[in-house]
Amino acid sequence: MSESFVCKECGKSFSSERSLHSHFKVHGLRVVSYYQKHFPRYDLYDGKIIKFKTKEDYFNREFNTRTNQRKWLESQKPEESRKYLTGLIKKRIEEKNITVAPCQVELRTLMAPSIIFYEKFFKDYYELCSSLGLEKRYIQPKQTIVAKTYKNRKDLKVYVDTREQLPLKFNIPSENRALKFGDYALNDKSLTCNCYVERKTLADFISTISVMNYDRFCREIERAKEDDAQLIVLVEESLSNALSFPFLPHISKKIKATPEYIFHKVRGLIQKYDHVQFLFVDGRKEAVRVIEKIFFSECMHKKIDLQLAYDKKTL
Repeated sequence: MSESFVCKECGKSFSSERSLHSHFKVHGLRVVSYYQKHFPRYDLYDGKIIKFKTKEDYFNREFNTRTNQRKWLESQKPEESRKYLTGLIKKRIEEKNITVAPCQVELRTLMAPSIIFYEKFFKDYYELCSSLGLEKRYIQPKQTIVAKTYKNRKDLKVYVDTREQLPLKFNIPSENRALKFGDYALNDKSLTCNCYVERKTLADFISTISVMNYDRFCREIERAKEDDAQLIVLVEESLSNALSFPFLPHISKKIKATPEYIFHKVRGLIQKYDHVQFLFVDGRKEAVRVIEKIFFSECMHKKIDLQLAYDKKTL
C-alpha cells in the first residue's frame, strides 16, 4: 500500500510529499510555516521555535544553535548529559549506519558537540564509541606533536605538484614534480608513511566536493588507496568559517551548494576511507607549519585525528 500524505489544513490526501508541499500555497502557507504551525518544535534551551531548513533537519533538530545545545547540556545533571550525548552517537549508528567513531570534523559539522566537549563528560570518547560497537580509528592526541629534525639529511625536499598554482614556501628545499594525487609529498616516503597533502583554498574545497567535481575527487582518493598512500585534504580556512561560507565576502555568491550538502559528502568520505583526513587550518602560514610538522612527526597522522589535535593546539 502506497504512503499517503495528508494536509493538516484541509484533510486532502496526496500521493507524494512534493505534491503536498506544492498544495500549501492554496492555504497561503509556505513549507516552513506549515510545519511550524502543525508540528511545532522548540529549542530545549531557550524555548524558541526551531528554525526550518529542511523537513529532515527540522524533525531531527532540538536546538537552533550549537551554543544552545552546549549550554543546555551544561545545565543538566551529568548523568542526563551523558545519556543525551550517548544517544547522539547511537542515532548516527541507527540512521546513518556509521561503523567508525565520528571524528572531530564529523561532529563539528553536525548539530553535535565536539570531541573536546564530549571529554568533559566521558573519560575517553573513543572508548565510549567502542562500547557502542564502532571502530576506533585513532588514539587520543594527549601530548604536543613534536617534529623530528633530520640535520644530517641534506637530501630531504618537498615535492610540489606541477599543477599547483599557488605553491606554499617551506623551510626546506622543494622540487616541482608531477604527482598522481595530492599537491605535496616528502621525497622520502618512509619518513611520512607515504603521506600526501592535497591543499585547498575554501573556494577550491567547495568546488571539489560539489556535484560537478565530486566523482573526479573520489577517483583521486581511490588512486591514493591503490598506492597505499595517506591523503590529507588540508583547507586554508578555519572550520568555523568553512561551515558558514555563504556569508564570507571572499566566497562567490554564485555558489549554489550549501554547507549542509558539502559536509554531508565530507562525512561520507571520512566514514568510507580510512586513509583520508580533512584538516582545516587558519590560512597559508599555518598550512606550511602544519604540513612540515605532519611530514616530520614520524607518521603520527596515521594514529591521531588531525583536526582534533589542531583544535587542541597539540599539532
